[in-house]
Amino acid sequence: MPNEKDSRARVTEEEKFIFNTADTCRFFQISRETLSSWQKKGAPKEARGKWNIKALMEWRYTGKNAESSETRKLRAEADLKEAKAAQEKIKLGVTQQEYIPASVIQSELARLLGNVKKSLLSMGHNIASDLAALDPEMVTIAKNEVDKRINDALLELSEGRLYRGRAKKKTQK
Repeated sequence: MPNEKDSRARVTEEEKFIFNTADTCRFFQISRETLSSWQKKGAPKEARGKWNIKALMEWRYTGKNAESSETRKLRAEADLKEAKAAQEKIKLGVTQQEYIPASVIQSELARLLGNVKKSLLSMGHNIASDLAALDPEMVTIAKNEVDKRINDALLELSEGRLYRGRAKKKTQK
């Protein structure tokens, strides 16, 4: 730090300590080039050749110098280049037919889900056929219950809800 009598610092009414460039460099024990570099990184400066030591110390030692506008610009340019590279990679994948068109996936899923629906809806009839040798009244009840639950499940799934299989409501006696 400069000596009290050697210092040409001014104390303003706002308690700012304004030093010239030479005294600021001596205060921080740095070169003019370093101070210039700090300025490029966003260090606060009062005027040409005048530095507020208090603001400069806060900037330097509280982490406010972490990213200057120049650094942010470089980071933004790098991010843009990465995004463009990712787009080009996708375009290349499309031209090399690494991706399946959405229309093909939609039609295939519709076909598969149609088969699942058909199989599920025929389950009640299949169960009734297997149990036909037993009590015919119970076969009808079982078939109706299976059909009802499958239809409920398909209806809820078609509406975007999760089927949980509702339990029968208890009847009051």
